[in-house]
Amino acid sequence: MLLSYSAASPSRTISGTGHQLPLPPSPKGWPIIGNALDMPLEKMAQGYAKWGRDLNSDIVSASAMGKVVIVLNSIDKALDLLDKRSTKYSSRLGFDYFFVMLPYGDRWKERRRMFVQHFRPADTSIVYPQVREFVQRFLGAGYLPGKMEAFTISLAYGFSIKPRGDPHLEFAEATVKMLAEILTPGANFIDALPILKHLPAWLPGASSNRKAKELSYMSEKCRSAPFDEAVSKFFRRNNDEAAAYQKQVIKDTAAMFYMAGTDTIVGSILNWVWAMLKNPEVQARVHAELDEVLKGRMPDFEDQEKLPYLMASLMESTRWVGFTPSTLPGVPHMNTEDDVYDDYLIPKGSIVIANLWAMLRNEEDYANGETYDPSRFLTPDGKIDPGVRDPFTVAFGFGRRACPGAHIGRSMFCLVAASLATLFKWTEPLGEDGKPIDQPMDYETGMVYQPKPFRCGFKVRSPEAQALFANMEG
Repeated sequence: MLLSYSAASPSRTISGTGHQLPLPPSPKGWPIIGNALDMPLEKMAQGYAKWGRDLNSDIVSASAMGKVVIVLNSIDKALDLLDKRSTKYSSRLGFDYFFVMLPYGDRWKERRRMFVQHFRPADTSIVYPQVREFVQRFLGAGYLPGKMEAFTISLAYGFSIKPRGDPHLEFAEATVKMLAEILTPGANFIDALPILKHLPAWLPGASSNRKAKELSYMSEKCRSAPFDEAVSKFFRRNNDEAAAYQKQVIKDTAAMFYMAGTDTIVGSILNWVWAMLKNPEVQARVHAELDEVLKGRMPDFEDQEKLPYLMASLMESTRWVGFTPSTLPGVPHMNTEDDVYDDYLIPKGSIVIANLWAMLRNEEDYANGETYDPSRFLTPDGKIDPGVRDPFTVAFGFGRRACPGAHIGRSMFCLVAASLATLFKWTEPLGEDGKPIDQPMDYETGMVYQPKPFRCGFKVRSPEAQALFANMEG
C-alpha cells in the first residue's frame, strides 16, 4: 500500500472556546476510518519514527473514528508534555488493577504510594540481600538469564519460585504477552470502532473481544494465586471492610511488581550479551575492568561506581536496543483535558505515546546512533560523562508515570551482567568450515524488546572463574 502524507491535519474545536486548531501532522488518512489502515502493526516504533521524518515533525498524530493517537518522537517533546505538564498527561487507558495502566486518580496514587514506601531507592536493606541470594542461587543452577522474573515474585510475595515449571511464572508470562497484544494501538479495530465491543466472542473478527475476556480471566488468576498463597502463611482471615480494601491495594501492588518485572531484566541481559558477542573488543574491555577491580571475587552492588566501562556498556545496550518493544514504543499516556502545544490541539482523551526507540537514536543526542559504542558515555579519563543524556532516564518513562522500580531494575541489571562477565566469555558459534555462523538478530514481539534465541559460545573464562562458579553451584 502506498502511504501518502500530508502536513495539514484535521482541525478540532477546543472545548468551551469555539476556537479551532489543527492536530499535529499526520498521514493523509481515509474517509470514515481515518488512519486506521495506516497504523504500523509491526515495528511500530520504527514506523512512527518514519512518520516523523516524512512529516518533518517530532510530534505526529493519527485518528480513527474519533480516537486520536499522538506520538512524541523526541525527548524534548516528551519532557515538555509528560514531565512539565504531567497534571494533564498522567492518566492511562485503564486496566482494572494493574496500576501501571490505571487512570490517574486516587486508586493509582494509593498503589504507587505503597510501592514506593516498600521499595524506596534509599533503602537497600530489603532489595539488595534478596538480589544477591537470587543471583547466586539461579546462576549456580545454570538458569540465568532465562528466568530472572522469578526474583520479582520472590521479592513481592516472600516465597521461593522454581526456576522452571512454576505456575506463577507461566501465568505471568502468558498474561504479559496477551496484554502487549491488546495494548498495541491500532492492532485491533475494537479501539477504533466501539460497536465491535458488542460482537459475540464466537463471531469471526471478534478475536480481540475474546482476547480481552481471556486476559481478564488470566490476569485475575495471575493477581490472586500468589497473593492467596502468601497471605495464607502470614495472616488470619479478617472480614473487616477497611482491612479487606487494604488487602486489595496490597494485592494489586504486588501483582504489578511481579508482572512488570517478568521480562524487563531478562530482555536487557540478552540484549547486552548479544552486544558483547558482536563486539568482542568491548567484551575484552569489560573483562579487563572486572579483573582489575574485583581481583578474583564476585561483584556486589557497591562495585557499580568502580566499573564505569561496564556501566557504559549497559547504558549503550539500553540505548542501542532498549527493553521497550518494537510493537509498543512505550506504555501510552492519556491526557485528561484539551491541551495546546506548538499551535496544535491535543484533544482530551488522546492516546499519547513516547516513542522511546526513536528518542534513543536521535542523532542530536547520540551521534552515529546505529553503532554500538559505550565510549559515547565516557569522559576522556574513563568516567561516566554527566553531559551525555543517560538512556535509563528515558527508557523508564516520563513524568508521574515513570517506573517507580527503576532503581531496582538498573541495579539488578548491573549485578547480573557483572556476575556473568566475571565468570564467562562469549564467542561466535562456528560452522563446519570453522568460520563464524552468520546470525542476523531477530526480536520477539511483546511487552519487552528481547532477542529470539541465538547461538552463542558460553565458556568459563579461567581456572579462577571456574572456582568461583563451583562455589556458587555448591
